[in-house]
Amino acid sequence: MKVIQIPGTARGFKATVEAVAETFARLLHPHAEVVLHDLGTRKIDKIWNPFSARKPGEPSDLDDIDPDIAEEDVIGPYEKASPKGARLKSISVILRNEVGIARYLLCVNVDVSQFDAAAKLLQGFAAGGESRPEWMFRQDIREQINLQIAEYLKRHNLAIASLDQGGRIDLIVHLDQCGAFQTRRAVDHIAAALDLSRTTVYVLLRQARELGGEAKKRRRK
Repeated sequence: MKVIQIPGTARGFKATVEAVAETFARLLHPHAEVVLHDLGTRKIDKIWNPFSARKPGEPSDLDDIDPDIAEEDVIGPYEKASPKGARLKSISVILRNEVGIARYLLCVNVDVSQFDAAAKLLQGFAAGGESRPEWMFRQDIREQINLQIAEYLKRHNLAIASLDQGGRIDLIVHLDQCGAFQTRRAVDHIAAALDLSRTTVYVLLRQARELGGEAKKRRRK
């Protein structure tokens, strides 16, 4: 079993434990409740940022916990719920003195319900809308190219800013295969989308077609 030891006298040990607990409480305020259980008395010794209606001196309800047979001293993270039904993400740690005796159980309960609400809000904004009316965009070459670029980036889990020379050539190959370069002013729009000059786009297109031609020759052989 991993032993977490905090050296010092009995008084110094407790002061150190409380300082660690208060550090977490200050850092995560107001989203985390920090509870320090005394394993000797089986009561709550101290509590910071309380939102569970529990108070120091109350029973810890830890009768079923035996630190001596615990597989590990750090337990979690695991899920709990607040009295109001908010989802909590919790973690606990058994704190032992310098001779390995379990003295305290420190629990940190983080209220993640606000993060859940934020995630739900963002998911709602990011969700796709209705199918776009094709008759409005059939002749919109810029939109067609935008979709072709987006398709390539999504398929390869890339961003335009992260493309190296090979990635740009691969993207140009994709656009060429989609027929993007057969339309007027396509090079202008592609150059702007990739933040390149027209000359660079033409160079990449030539390289892409040369690579494609070499690949076809190898297949014929």
